[in-house]
Amino acid sequence: MKKWEGYAILCDMDGVIISIKERWIKPFEKALRKVKQDIDEHALKEQAPSLLLTHGGRSKKIWLRAIFKVCSYAGLSKFQSLRVIINIGLMLLKPKNFKIVPFDEVEQTLQNLKDLGFKLALVTTASNFTIRRLKKLYPEIHSKYDFIFTRNDVKFTKPFPDQLNLAIKKLGVERNKCVMIGDLMTDILAGKNAGVKTVAILSEYPFITEALLSSVEPDHIIESFSLLPDYLNDIFKLNN
Repeated sequence: MKKWEGYAILCDMDGVIISIKERWIKPFEKALRKVKQDIDEHALKEQAPSLLLTHGGRSKKIWLRAIFKVCSYAGLSKFQSLRVIINIGLMLLKPKNFKIVPFDEVEQTLQNLKDLGFKLALVTTASNFTIRRLKKLYPEIHSKYDFIFTRNDVKFTKPFPDQLNLAIKKLGVERNKCVMIGDLMTDILAGKNAGVKTVAILSEYPFITEALLSSVEPDHIIESFSLLPDYLNDIFKLNN
């Protein structure tokens, strides 16, 4: 029997296994510049990542609420914000504008975890459409997961525990043998609400996320998903 049989890892997608900068921040910056070309570059770099701070909740129109919030942070009027939304809508007609770029060593890390005996579930606020793109572009990553749950599977997304509860039930594991991995406060709060252990990933914007993640008290904070295997004994409080 493998050491970690009967244990499970639930993880978010954007900011954990793929770049949120490539999939959302850069496209948003492009749409923003079309509406307000004279925006200060320094201010743009500070405001655009604020998309990371958006809380979840109802699964419908979650991206629309997020973009309006960031536009507000950037000082745009409601009319300008609407123009940004329209630009992003037009960009969505060509999914290649929203690049799916896995982080280094993600595929190998997932394989290592499976080899150790872990069951794996992807729990994301992305849509089924995005997951189909992941499967098409990176089948070797998609295939590593036993189950994948998107916002289309539930009425309420993280920080509500609905997706995690589905994953735990499908995986057939005990809650004290599960850990939720995420880069946002909502991921960690969802883990706590589901009664599982939590690990926060600092990811691409640690200068924004570290203090916020610390405020919700995850069990551990690490720099990247690829480092997770080094912390397994500490996470589950087992001796080597």
